Amino acid sequence: MIIAENLEVSYRHSQEPVLKNVNATFDSKSLVLGPNGSGKTTLFRAVCGLTNITSGRILIDDLDVEEIYAKTGVLAVNFPEVLSLLSIKVHDLIELYADLTDGDSSIAYKILTDLGLTDKILRSKRLRELSAGQLKAVCTAIALSMKAKHVLLDEPFEQLDPARKHVLIKYLASYDGIIILNTHETWLLRKLIGWNVFFMFEGALYGSVHVEDLLKARISLKDEPKALIRMKVSGRPISLVKGRKGKPILSLESLDKVYELALEMEKT
Repeated sequence: MIIAENLEVSYRHSQEPVLKNVNATFDSKSLVLGPNGSGKTTLFRAVCGLTNITSGRILIDDLDVEEIYAKTGVLAVNFPEVLSLLSIKVHDLIELYADLTDGDSSIAYKILTDLGLTDKILRSKRLRELSAGQLKAVCTAIALSMKAKHVLLDEPFEQLDPARKHVLIKYLASYDGIIILNTHETWLLRKLIGWNVFFMFEGALYGSVHVEDLLKARISLKDEPKALIRMKVSGRPISLVKGRKGKPILSLESLDKVYELALEMEKT
């Protein structure tokens, strides 16, 4: 279980906190859904200790995040900077992390084969020599192959074509552990039945709500009393509601379009 309590992260060049009083409990497979630049990646970096916390704390299985660094099997991430500590071929890197974490390299090879990365590529290239899509696929496959209790996946579908996205979803659905992934793509809601969903806008985290409750939910630019979730975007109230009010959330394709929707609805 991962718990964020009153979490705030600020950068020196930023007047506003990047994360604002984030409170959440991740105790099952979860999706953090929000537009680009909303703070999703910063949240994940804070959870795995790559970003300094201004205030609040993060607990992983009741331990402060700083206490789990030497523990294997607790947390895995798909950040390239975590996995590219050595400049070696991808195949050797997969084997190294399997040995270090008591993982299973065959899991990574199976995922990457299904995603179209050949053995020749894995044996001939280093991480820095991969395309953006290949890099994302390799880092995600390595994270899953570690067999950790908790896996953080930052935009795992980025740079993947639709067919490969559906391949990866199957591995996420069958993973025996807690996966927390972030994305701006709403189409995933149809594929992640049984998951919990958090929403992130402008550094604030909202939720959670079950995926099933969102499939027919709509976005209303009002503070609805019976909303599934109430949020604020650019100072405006936004509610996710059931019924006929507002715009179906699945029709947006990406939460980047929430701002466009707000402008359109203001004109009507």
